Amino acid sequence: MPKKERGAELRLDDILQAIGRIRTYTTGMTFETFADSSLRFDAVAMNVLVIGESIAHLPDRLKTDLGHLPWKSIVAVRNLVAHGYPELDERIMWDIAQNRLDELEAIVRPMLKAIQRP
Repeated sequence: MPKKERGAELRLDDILQAIGRIRTYTTGMTFETFADSSLRFDAVAMNVLVIGESIAHLPDRLKTDLGHLPWKSIVAVRNLVAHGYPELDERIMWDIAQNRLDELEAIVRPMLKAIQRP
């Protein structure tokens, strides 16, 4: 497997792990509980950063061929977390945790399987 593809495999795995962590941190919570927990907010934000960073380093070919997500928007949220953290809104992180992960996982999981095929 070419080095670039191996890198993509690891990045896709990082995305799936971050999705799992976000779900673990927020399962069974209400928005109010989440917003009151700086620890959980920070944990979700960090994993959103991991997702965006991993997507930024995926080959464009994968994103074009295997998925129809707003890739640039996901990376833009990563940039917001990294560079605008003091202004980060709990509702943005909550929306990602509750409404955006399923679609991302549904694209990333088949991408990873496609790369892993001989």
